[in-house]
Amino acid sequence: MRWIRKNAPPHEFQVYVKVENATFEDMDTAVKDVLRQALFDEQSGICAYCQRKLKVTKTKIEHHCEQSICNGENGAEDKRLDYANLLLVCLGKGGENDDLHCDTYKATLNQAKGLPMQINPIIRNHMLTITYSTNGRIRSTNELYNKELNDILKLNIDYLKDMRKKKWRSIYSRSMNKSGSLNKDRMRKILEDDLAKKDNHFTKNFPGMSEYMKTKFC
Repeated sequence: MRWIRKNAPPHEFQVYVKVENATFEDMDTAVKDVLRQALFDEQSGICAYCQRKLKVTKTKIEHHCEQSICNGENGAEDKRLDYANLLLVCLGKGGENDDLHCDTYKATLNQAKGLPMQINPIIRNHMLTITYSTNGRIRSTNELYNKELNDILKLNIDYLKDMRKKKWRSIYSRSMNKSGSLNKDRMRKILEDDLAKKDNHFTKNFPGMSEYMKTKFC
């Protein structure tokens, strides 16, 4: 995960929200497509949770606080059409066993099983607790957030962890001098290339891990 700076909602979405009895489910396809593209651009083309690159046509619009919970009932705030509550995520399947992760797994849970989730990529201080390790594991220094990374988002399933481990070790090995010491300048250049964008979208998976490595080692 990495910090997402939220922009203003797209105009078409702002207009729709003001329609009497507007609901997310009844939103016109054209408005939803504009919303999807806005979220895609806002997140620089990566999943809000696992940070894999997205194809905008193969994504889900995610309610960070579920519509069934933040629905304006029983004293709860209504966030069903709150742009700040909306994120773009991957389809949440991968690996040989088609393991579920991100919102696809989160959607199988309920309030008795940890929802609503607290860790939020739009809150910078939450993302400052995130760390990575050479074995590809993502962690948070906050005990609750760390539990949510594992139990709600499943970000440490083998499929994702192995992808991150492969990337970490590739970057690290290419940054070594012949003597076996770390060449920080070389690593910085490798990471800067890895974090390069095309049309303001990341071209590589897991930019948050690359940003972490740059801060930690360079």
